[in-house]
Amino acid sequence: MPTPEDSSAPVTIDRFFDPRGFTADAATSTLTDPAGLRFVFAAPQFFRAVHLVLTRKDPTSWSSFLARCGRDCGRQIATNLDAELARLGEPTLGALPLESCLVFLERTFAAHGWGVLKIDLADAADHGLVVARLTHSYFAEILPDVDDLVDVLPAALLQGFFEHISGEQLGCAEIACVRRGAPHCTFVITAAERLDSVSSLFGRETAETILARLKA
Repeated sequence: MPTPEDSSAPVTIDRFFDPRGFTADAATSTLTDPAGLRFVFAAPQFFRAVHLVLTRKDPTSWSSFLARCGRDCGRQIATNLDAELARLGEPTLGALPLESCLVFLERTFAAHGWGVLKIDLADAADHGLVVARLTHSYFAEILPDVDDLVDVLPAALLQGFFEHISGEQLGCAEIACVRRGAPHCTFVITAAERLDSVSSLFGRETAETILARLKA
């Protein structure tokens, strides 16, 4: 611990409260703090500590906690976008083409440093599946040694957002993760009961295999 005479300590602390020290990388949609640590709305150390505390108490606590937070966050993002669009005299999300809504969502992920999100509607019309692929995932990066799929918050956020614009109850699950050798973290948005039918395959089979099962 620094002594009271250590004049370098206050300077080091001050750097973390200087917004000019944060650096955004547009290519990877990541944000780093003055120490070079990746940052979202809390430092990596905070999320690692929360994960440790919650999972030691109950292995399911991390998932259930972030699922609630993420779903509420997704709905709130959509609600806030609706309010801003209305202020500007523009149609709200529900009245816009789906492709336009997805641009808002992808840019939101980038602006918050969660990673680069790309949404695929190729299977939406015929199979009722929306696929989202996330590269440079924040949670996959900061929790590299966790066995379970860790992108619970992004999955729940996608669920909440799509529920808002569709007006329907939906499910969203991460089906593949870069930490298990996939090229990117992959999510599927569809009816919850359809996801339940293949949940045993998540993170074990490839995203392509799971999508084929859902389309069968």
